[in-house]
Amino acid sequence: MKFGLILPNFGAIAGADAIRQSAILAEELGFDSVWTTDHVLMPASMPDPYGNLVESLIALSLAAAVTRRVQLGTSIIVTPQREPVLLAKQLASIDAISGGRLILGAGVGWLEQEFAYLNADYESRGARFDEGLSLARALWGGEGSFSGEYTTIDDALFSPCPAKGSELPIWIGGNSSHAIRRAATMADGWHPVGLTPAELEEGVAALGAPNGGRAVTVSLRTNIELLAAGETSKDYQAPGHAPRGSAAEITSELRAYQDAGLEHAVLWLFHESKDELESRVRLFAAEVMPNFR
Repeated sequence: MKFGLILPNFGAIAGADAIRQSAILAEELGFDSVWTTDHVLMPASMPDPYGNLVESLIALSLAAAVTRRVQLGTSIIVTPQREPVLLAKQLASIDAISGGRLILGAGVGWLEQEFAYLNADYESRGARFDEGLSLARALWGGEGSFSGEYTTIDDALFSPCPAKGSELPIWIGGNSSHAIRRAATMADGWHPVGLTPAELEEGVAALGAPNGGRAVTVSLRTNIELLAAGETSKDYQAPGHAPRGSAAEITSELRAYQDAGLEHAVLWLFHESKDELESRVRLFAAEVMPNFR
């Protein structure tokens, strides 16, 4: 199993130092990937945890600049609320400056008010999502023309292209049947959030039905409360299921995920300070990761 670390581009400690230090540490300790989280403008009634957030692609560019090996992922970019040509350019540029290390985690989004803030159409987000991915693949493959319902381009120049061109890996975020079908039919990976091992296994079974035998990476974004010896749980709030416990208990649950089909675990390690995050990352790398190598 591969492991990714969600960088602190959101929350109380979000900032350049925390992002930079966490990315460097993840690479030094053998993590396979680092990831940033996307929100642009949250309603004042929803300040936590995304009210304080360094923009996802800017944070990922910072991580690219201070690392050399780890893959760089978005978990996830809400593509329908962004202008698709500019987004394709930003993503291709990150891939180019990082030596081909980008994974695009993409989703349709869920917060209608955020769409309204950005003058984006919430009702058509599914159709815009699908067209946006097709547009990106065309541009990344060097095509200068595209004709769609929402965007039309004629005789344009797009450069630089990603290292893998139109094959830059795209993972579809979301737990719904629509997300699973998109992952199976038009992407390279499925990236749900907060599922139990049993729920993940059900999704993997559904993923296999329509994919025509293509290899589709199974990943999972999950929050983990990893406790050192003598610590007690702080019962952090989390969407969906969040494994909690000692390194041995976390290892056991990750094995259950692995048995259910998980290939790439993308982890948010609960913390309240930069020092605590560093200690959690070091503990995970020392006492959990070696059990899967």
